[in-house]
Amino acid sequence: MPRFTKLSLHYKARRPQNSPPSNICIYELPMRNNADFYSSSLVVQKHVIGAREASAWQCPSKVNGAVLLSVVGILLSLITLALWATNALLTSEFQASKRSIAYVEVMNTLHNDMTQLTEQLRISEDWQQTASLFARASVTATHYSGRDSQYLTLFTVSITHPVTSLFIRQGFLRHPAIVRLPANGVITGATNAILPHLFERHYSNFTPMFFPKPRIANDCDDLTRHLVFWVRGDCHISPSEIIGSASQPVLLVVEKGDFTLDTHAQIYGLVVILGDTSVPSSSSSSSHPVIPVATIASSAKLEGAMVSNEEVSRVFHGHINFNLSVLRTLQQSSGLQKMQPIPGSWHDFN
Repeated sequence: MPRFTKLSLHYKARRPQNSPPSNICIYELPMRNNADFYSSSLVVQKHVIGAREASAWQCPSKVNGAVLLSVVGILLSLITLALWATNALLTSEFQASKRSIAYVEVMNTLHNDMTQLTEQLRISEDWQQTASLFARASVTATHYSGRDSQYLTLFTVSITHPVTSLFIRQGFLRHPAIVRLPANGVITGATNAILPHLFERHYSNFTPMFFPKPRIANDCDDLTRHLVFWVRGDCHISPSEIIGSASQPVLLVVEKGDFTLDTHAQIYGLVVILGDTSVPSSSSSSSHPVIPVATIASSAKLEGAMVSNEEVSRVFHGHINFNLSVLRTLQQSSGLQKMQPIPGSWHDFN
């Protein structure tokens, strides 16, 4: 069986004078393995006699390969550029996200510090000493006397972050929860007037949460260790029991219930009886509202005042001594102070 081999066939393109350089194309052709057949060099010379023909004559395979390589190079360049642009965009977005998260964390830290500081300032008797406990805080205070002799303080509080240069600033007004004091020892039946006068609240939005830290209960069995007591239901103070003192009076709110100060019992402060006249008695088919009963037993004493938003049935055998000094002490108690942010005073700085 005959064998074949490859024969390299060289085309040499001779160029005439002043013509472009010649091209050499090498073709490999299968040839019969016969020594006589290719003993002499098979070199075919192609004479290019015209510049036009020389410029048109090229090696087809090499030209196509060069074009292909050029296209591939361009595509790779475009892909590389696209990948670079995408990476740059993703990196930018990632950095922006990191900055946003870091900013939120910084602001949360500052707000938490602000909350802790203002809560301490709310109950503090010495604001300068309190402010000194916060190394990154700056506090200024201006004291005022309200129209009804309320003790008011305007604070400007700044908190700086420990790492960044960011800091926040806000103004706060510290004022008593009891905005005004009653003018008499007993005030009842002042519908829609007594609550706005004392607390600047109407019955519908006068709740325990209006006060900083109230103790909410269903009776008056344990009226100790607190400043504000909010009782939902009847309140019966046992005989000889003493609630509060002249130097530490209390605020007692009795909601929808009767109030009884039993024999020899004493209470210092302000008693507020909340009656809801829109609710009829459940034990009666009539539409008459429930009227709370206020009882001051023999030898019992209330130092301060008693008020009610509705009429009450009064059974007074003891004493109600209108004591403005006790009421003023209650009004200025640190536990009854509120801290109100000043609208438009908040700023953050970098």
